[in-house]
Amino acid sequence: MSAASLLLTPPEQMTLSPASDVAIRLKVVSASSRAEVLSLWRKLELVLSNQRLTCSSLWTETWLTHYGETVSYRFAIGLRDGVACGVALLTEGVGQSAGPFNLKTCHVGTAGELDSDSLCVEYNSLLCDPADYPEFAQLIWDWMKRQTSCDEVRLDGFDTPSIELFLAQNPDAEVDRKPSYFVDLKSVRENGEEPIMRLGAQTRSKIRRTLRDLGNAKGEWADTVTRAEELFHQMTRLHQAHWTSGGYPGVYASRRFTEFHLDLLHRAVPSGKMGLFGVTAGDRLIGCCQILVDRQRILHYQCGRAPANGSISNGVALDYLCICESLRRGYDAVDFLAGETEHKRRLSTDRAELSWVTWRRPTLKNHAIDALRHLKSVSANLGRSIGFVQAASRPLNSESESLSKNNL
Repeated sequence: MSAASLLLTPPEQMTLSPASDVAIRLKVVSASSRAEVLSLWRKLELVLSNQRLTCSSLWTETWLTHYGETVSYRFAIGLRDGVACGVALLTEGVGQSAGPFNLKTCHVGTAGELDSDSLCVEYNSLLCDPADYPEFAQLIWDWMKRQTSCDEVRLDGFDTPSIELFLAQNPDAEVDRKPSYFVDLKSVRENGEEPIMRLGAQTRSKIRRTLRDLGNAKGEWADTVTRAEELFHQMTRLHQAHWTSGGYPGVYASRRFTEFHLDLLHRAVPSGKMGLFGVTAGDRLIGCCQILVDRQRILHYQCGRAPANGSISNGVALDYLCICESLRRGYDAVDFLAGETEHKRRLSTDRAELSWVTWRRPTLKNHAIDALRHLKSVSANLGRSIGFVQAASRPLNSESESLSKNNL
């Protein structure tokens, strides 16, 4: 059955049966079927009432527009009794390496870009019924493992609970688990509380002091494309100024990355899947953040902040006022995405978990990589041991110690 013939199935006949005993069959089609598969993707979204962003046709089509020329891709379609019940994007990584070795990597979803252009997808997913998730994921995984030209097979940034069964069935896969801190606004709302009351005493004090010192800080949620684009450009300038001042390029140094998000803005803001939130104090913009909407959760994707002014924390003001506005608008959570920072922990009430899963083919190349990594680890441990022994055996010289401290 061709990808085009699948489109003959009307949406009303694509109703899924989670209890079906009929196994899913996997069909992988080439990039040349892009238009037909994306049409099928939109139909399946309607049937599934999909609320996940990164496996939506909107996100996927925008990614293909900007990255499809540089990243090779195909589509995986799940079929049950000849009817489509799942779809996913499969990509081949670009510029991936481990030490001196170039790697050929296979990915699921919008991943595999050059590191300098990467979206670093989080809350990645498959478009299928939740009951079909383990079976569909396993079929895709097995197909990618059979591609002998691939050194590594990867699932990037998946919500851990959604793939727990898959992980249990694949113990040979390496899993890198990362916390994703969030504010549980649903619980706050149900208990009739203010978000600040869920935070620690020091954080509450810092928020109140910052808002008091700012005086008349006001938040703005840009709902129109025109205003969102204005705030987006202001945010990127603040973001780039902060990172380049520290000697780093900043993510918006990538033209492809920036153009993807501008295009996404034009497509997603009208449908409520993306917004820009800015905070001003008087006539001065102190910060702005780009937010994505995924299943009633606000994903705090990127931000730009004006330089700190004394004890005032522009980041705290920006993020806390965004939390309050998200609560007012009826969202269930504000998620600060993967990564361990004190700022995220202090402003959050709970934590989720995201997983990056890798299977490495047992090739000579990967054995060599393992050997080099082991050698590097042994060298580092030996260096630390030698340093400790030298420090412990050094005779105490009160005069030289005194001179050394005075010269600090």
